[in-house]
Amino acid sequence: MRTHRKQALPASTKTYEAHSTYTAALGAPDRCRYRRTPAGAPTVADLVRPGDRVSTSYGTGGVVIEVKEYFHAAPTGETLSHFTIVYVPPDRALKHRNADRHWINECVVVGDRILKLFEANTDEVFVVDRAQATEPRRSRTILIT
Repeated sequence: MRTHRKQALPASTKTYEAHSTYTAALGAPDRCRYRRTPAGAPTVADLVRPGDRVSTSYGTGGVVIEVKEYFHAAPTGETLSHFTIVYVPPDRALKHRNADRHWINECVVVGDRILKLFEANTDEVFVVDRAQATEPRRSRTILIT
């Protein structure tokens, strides 16, 4: 009888690779293959602003409330810049608690895409909707004499 289940690979052929700084710290092999935002190119903080609505390739997302820069000291001796996007569910955007906060960690910009720092991680972040401009509209006045 034929089964549609994917056959499991023997344990000896499975290779696990660090896909985040967290898994690397737990001991997963870090092959030192990182994505970098090229010098002079826009960063995550330039592309994602508070109030923007984001989603991920793995089905999460919400309204951005903060974008923070962090650095990773790679085993190669390099210091790599990456960003964390903090968001809340859309229905909590105006009034949220600490428990409503969610994080998308280790983001970098490559080309026009927001990807994860480790090449082994295929996750992607998308800006779905831009926030409205925070500057008030200038009113026009007409002087009638």
